[in-house]
Amino acid sequence: MKVAIIGAGLSGLVLATRLKAQHQVTIFEKARGPGGRMSTRRAGRHGFDHGAQYFTAETEEFQTFIDAKRADSLISAWPDAIELHGGAQVSGKPKWVATPGMNALCKALAKSVHVQTGFLVTGLEQDATGWRIVDKMGSHVGPFDWVISTAPAPQTAALFPAAFSGHGTLAKVRMSGCFALMLGFAKPLDLPWQALKSATPPIGWIAVNSGKPRRSNDPSMIIQSSNDWADAHLDDDPDDVCAALLAAASDLTGLELTAPVHQSLHRWRYAATPQPAGEPFLKDAAMTLAACGDWCLGSKVEAAFLSATALADAGLA
Repeated sequence: MKVAIIGAGLSGLVLATRLKAQHQVTIFEKARGPGGRMSTRRAGRHGFDHGAQYFTAETEEFQTFIDAKRADSLISAWPDAIELHGGAQVSGKPKWVATPGMNALCKALAKSVHVQTGFLVTGLEQDATGWRIVDKMGSHVGPFDWVISTAPAPQTAALFPAAFSGHGTLAKVRMSGCFALMLGFAKPLDLPWQALKSATPPIGWIAVNSGKPRRSNDPSMIIQSSNDWADAHLDDDPDDVCAALLAAASDLTGLELTAPVHQSLHRWRYAATPQPAGEPFLKDAAMTLAACGDWCLGSKVEAAFLSATALADAGLA
């Protein structure tokens, strides 16, 4: 069958690699490259993992996946320790990052499947021959026998027709945002830690990105807001958001961070999932539509992997 997958994050790519032996699969990705929330951005020699910061493994299935990618030098341990502030807590499980950038894992998976980048899916249309994907210019691609969305739950809900049987579950999912402030510096940062987790808004996380394994970049830092603070300020002026994060991060680190050589802000509208679907995937066989992603099971990278593998195991019959 011809299968269209929306989104080239980890879920979409793992699903595509599992389905490609039996089906003709095309992934449609709105960005310039694969990664989703495992993205990496570069500005000159500065590099920033501005989405997921690290991942852990709770299941044997995901640990096996990690072990295989470690053997390919795509995954390394990081950080050695995390400074905790304001009562913040982190998992005691070993922590991992993709190398040499967080998007390296997705880029490696994308090499074996067909990914059409720069394609923003704005609609779906169905006729007797199947589904057609509609882009922002009104162009149609297809037909496809199945369409599978790995986009965040609210975007999937807006895209899928009202008759999709999973709409009730999609409506129950609650997702939260996050701001990622990327700072580049000319000189190394004098800090006694690699990463800091905060439970005091507006800061949720600070990391010395250039200190991660196999990064050959000039000194760089990521400052991520807490999710609740982001939800309350999603539509604020970006300059005001930057000022608030810089002031709070300067206080936490004891460093003057307001004069970097590079500064940029990214707003993740759907970064975490306080209320997941509670199901590994959604599938409507009669309509030949399905959805999967981290939001089905939680917020973690592992949830994205498990959701995709569960749908692949269930098949498209």
